[in-house]
Amino acid sequence: MDLTIRIDDGAGDELIRWLSVDPQTRRFAARAVPAAAEPGSGTMGTAFDVLNLVLPNAIALSSLMVSIASFRDQRRRSTGTAPTVSVDHAGNVVIVDGDSAAVVQQLRGSAGQSDT
Repeated sequence: MDLTIRIDDGAGDELIRWLSVDPQTRRFAARAVPAAAEPGSGTMGTAFDVLNLVLPNAIALSSLMVSIASFRDQRRRSTGTAPTVSVDHAGNVVIVDGDSAAVVQQLRGSAGQSDT
């Protein structure tokens, strides 16, 4: 399953570090490739970090979404704001919020209910 993950606040490096220490996602984080930094939509100083990631199955996708939701929650508690994280699979873009199960269901639907 090929994913593109976009995160604002320039927090892409921090997210990769977070995933690399999470026991459930560290094996996938090692394969996260920074794709680009895109300028924000007309706002100076805002950038989106873009990561490309390949996951072997839906179980890995579930672990990844739980870890990203935990990352956002930790950032919210430590800084007062949580970065926006979106995941794109086959053109289906889903915003990661607190409901990681719903995100997984939406992304799996874009793959025709396939685990790969």
